[in-house]
Amino acid sequence: AVLITPTVAHVAPPLAPLEQDDELFARTNLATLRLTMPGSFLDMPGVALPSGRDAQGLPTGLLLSLPQGNDRQLLNAALALEAALPR
Repeated sequence: AVLITPTVAHVAPPLAPLEQDDELFARTNLATLRLTMPGSFLDMPGVALPSGRDAQGLPTGLLLSLPQGNDRQLLNAALALEAALPR
């Protein structure tokens, strides 16, 4: 079984407000990394794939993860899913 999650829980935020507000940057950064951090802490390899666009046309993505040592299986799963996703 492959763990599949959104790569991030939100689409890309506007850059200017992040550059002007350190607290907003910190909150947004944590929100951006929260779905990938568990795999990083557990030393799980991951592959991010584009999965489409949201209602405003911004890109979205999926993260596929497997336990350490399953890189070949993960890459094969990513290739299969990539072929199945709409272009």
